Amino acid sequence: MASNEDRLFDDDLYVLKPGEYYATSDNGILGTVTGSSVVVCLYDREKGIGGMCHFIVPGTIGTKGILFDDIARSGVTNMELLMGEIVKLGGDRRQLKAKVYGSGEVGVEDSRIGDILKGNLQFIEQYFKIEKIQIEEQDLGGTSRKKIVFEPKTGVVREEEISPEDAALFDRL
Repeated sequence: MASNEDRLFDDDLYVLKPGEYYATSDNGILGTVTGSSVVVCLYDREKGIGGMCHFIVPGTIGTKGILFDDIARSGVTNMELLMGEIVKLGGDRRQLKAKVYGSGEVGVEDSRIGDILKGNLQFIEQYFKIEKIQIEEQDLGGTSRKKIVFEPKTGVVREEEISPEDAALFDRL
């Protein structure tokens, strides 16, 4: 994870790459770029605690569902780690709200893209239903990469489509 040393924002900026998560009760800002991966912003508005998780489910989930499927393990693990950090900081699991982005048709150049997108969407639908977490906002699918900037204390998310050139800048962080 990269941090903001150039002071582009008044608060600290933490940039997450796929496979990373971060939770905070501070005034930090979390950012990432998503394409075919999923970005979950999870927060407890009352306590001012939240975090971001960036992951990909690498294929279609089987008929037994996410709790019994090896393909879904990465998503479940990442989400549980993020929720655990939020709870350790004082967040209430019962008060968590989610905003979910990504799972677009970008960034994967092979025939598995359909399975990956389907797996991501299946995961989101099943996971938040099982955990009884309300999804307040979602923007899934599409053909563009998106920059996601999240303020965990307030739950505010700014989302912006970006060019492939701008996405390449992120890859160099």
